[in-house]
Amino acid sequence: MPLAGVRVRPATAGDAYRLADIVLAATEDQGRLPAMSLEERAEWREGFAEWSRRTAELADPANALSVITAEKNAGTPDGEVIGRLRVVRDAGGLRLAGLQLVPEAQGRGIGTSIVRDLQERAAHEGVPLLLGVEKDNPRARRLYERLGFRKTGEANGEDLLRWPT
Repeated sequence: MPLAGVRVRPATAGDAYRLADIVLAATEDQGRLPAMSLEERAEWREGFAEWSRRTAELADPANALSVITAEKNAGTPDGEVIGRLRVVRDAGGLRLAGLQLVPEAQGRGIGTSIVRDLQERAAHEGVPLLLGVEKDNPRARRLYERLGFRKTGEANGEDLLRWPT
């Protein structure tokens, strides 16, 4: 169960630019955003938003793109979009293919809560939960290792992790 006031809902085409902005902000906050000109950044944002829009419109349960929201106050049931979640289902099980939170929402237990929910879902379905974490992302690695993920290999500059081991 996610933290009080935090919700995960399917992404819509209208969320596309906000999701791109979340990925940019989270990656930049981690010091992992490659140097880009303003033009290159705008081009990346446009491409990511277009991919997000197409993915949301397909609404494929095997490639679920979601937004993470947090209530601004008690009177706002569907509050501010603070994160992005992508979960892929394939023959290998469930794969956490993306979890990003805006910097202001990090360190509050939101990511932990979401990953634990995915672990419960994987356990209930009797499948592993898999993910790839970039080698230059120590904060994410610490989260996943704390939650019981273990390295099983490497591919494309990422360490491949699995739960349960």
